Amino acid sequence: MAAKISNIAELFHRFHACELYVKQGKIAACLISFKDIAERMPSIPMTEKEKKELHEDIEGFLKNLAAHKKFKEIFGEFTFGDTDLATNLEFIKSMITAQEEEIKQKIEKDDEAAEAQRLQIAKTEELKKEEIKRKTKEAIKFIDEGNLPQAAEIIQDSEEIKEGIILHYNTMGMQSRETKQFAAAVSNYLKAINITPQDENLYYNTARAYFEDGKRDKAEAFLDKALKLNPEFQEGKLFYDHLLKLNQKAAGNSGSNGKKSGGFFKKLFSAKK
Repeated sequence: MAAKISNIAELFHRFHACELYVKQGKIAACLISFKDIAERMPSIPMTEKEKKELHEDIEGFLKNLAAHKKFKEIFGEFTFGDTDLATNLEFIKSMITAQEEEIKQKIEKDDEAAEAQRLQIAKTEELKKEEIKRKTKEAIKFIDEGNLPQAAEIIQDSEEIKEGIILHYNTMGMQSRETKQFAAAVSNYLKAINITPQDENLYYNTARAYFEDGKRDKAEAFLDKALKLNPEFQEGKLFYDHLLKLNQKAAGNSGSNGKKSGGFFKKLFSAKK
């Protein structure tokens, strides 16, 4: 049930809601709301300026309402005359009162139709999501079998399927790295890179797995690829600089910076990517 109108601000708010109903084609809901407005107007205190503004708005509204196709379906062809606004308001209020039950039934039907449409849209979206999941699993199966052409045939231009595949292999890579299965981690990251070769984060994650496996040269090579893709990749730059310092330290050229790098590196890798 709509809130009771008790002041001019609420009156204008309800009236603008009526205008919106017309734009949305919800004529039945508009008429019921407008009848309440017409009945409450005489008892609402308002200045002459507010009264003039409201009357002008209502006159334009009534013309748009009478011209609307759905209004004509209820009342037939009708044109508001040049009589004063109060007379027009009383006339349309009597028209609405005479057919109020029919209008309310129409509102219920419109609401039911809108709900049915919403449910159909939701069902269609759910079916689409299920189809994407099915195709994603199928593509992953072909990738694991080394059949990239068949996987590409399934993926085609679907960003949703591609994102699902990347998420799968990136997650598998992180899980493998956490259990120190570094070869498996690298394998999963490389499968993701085959699908999205322009994602610097995947090269970064691969570098982390190689580093933790003691393969610094390969870690550095993958970081280099990540930074070529995105020179502003801050995490990659920090990691890359750290590797250079470690290499300098190994060569006896680290200086004081080399002594500080171990604590920083431990902190960097304590967070999961």
